[in-house]
Amino acid sequence: MGVENRQNQPMGYAEVDDLVAHCGRRPQLLPSSDAVAAYRLVYRRIDALLRGRADVAELKVPACPAWTIRQAVAHLAGVADDIVSLNMEGKGTEQWTAAQVDRLGSKSIDDLLDLWGQTIDPVTELLSLVPEGSGCQLVFDTLTHEYDIRGALNEPGCRTGDLAFEVALAFMTTTYDRMARQTGLPAVRLTTPTMGTVQLGDPDTATDRLVLHVSEFEYLRAFGGRRSVRQVMALPWHGDPTNLLPACSNDATRPRRNDLEE
Repeated sequence: MGVENRQNQPMGYAEVDDLVAHCGRRPQLLPSSDAVAAYRLVYRRIDALLRGRADVAELKVPACPAWTIRQAVAHLAGVADDIVSLNMEGKGTEQWTAAQVDRLGSKSIDDLLDLWGQTIDPVTELLSLVPEGSGCQLVFDTLTHEYDIRGALNEPGCRTGDLAFEVALAFMTTTYDRMARQTGLPAVRLTTPTMGTVQLGDPDTATDRLVLHVSEFEYLRAFGGRRSVRQVMALPWHGDPTNLLPACSNDATRPRRNDLEE
């Protein structure tokens, strides 16, 4: 993949190295108190979006084509219910998620929102007792499904600039930073409008060094399993992202087979 400078002229390796050399700070997880506030925020948004809208329950969710909106909400309510019940064996697996949908998927959307709302306080109390990463991961998953649901409704909402995005982005960037430093994945100098610039991976030891300027929303969707390989490769990279693809291909966030336009 060709690399160009600001004058749209081909860049050599030295210029790419110079871009990477002016790297940002390492990403950090946000504290549990921020994760708690962000989780409550996303719940309130989804409740306001869906409360009283029984007519949308059976709409298919393009980002999760096996699910309807009702089933997506059943998953969100089921996660909270499992956390409170300490039913965490196999957490994050397809079997754990399928059990939530099987258990709750016949309920109405309003009943699911009520069930979820009843667990918000105990869930957030537990989040204050566990490592920061657990709360940030929960916010990332919940925010991801908020925008899956919004896609089904064609109601995009605001796509950046609030605490939920900050917490989710902190989780995703720290996760990649740790993986890159441990496994030799490409180092990425990432810049987003709200977060600014962070350095993912060690540019001094990584074989490949990349630069990416993208919105918070697009980063979370691209690296959260909501974009195809073609779409990930087509992001405005400085450098060749081919060797980065293994980071997108784990069971939880593997790329889609087909493009998703949002």
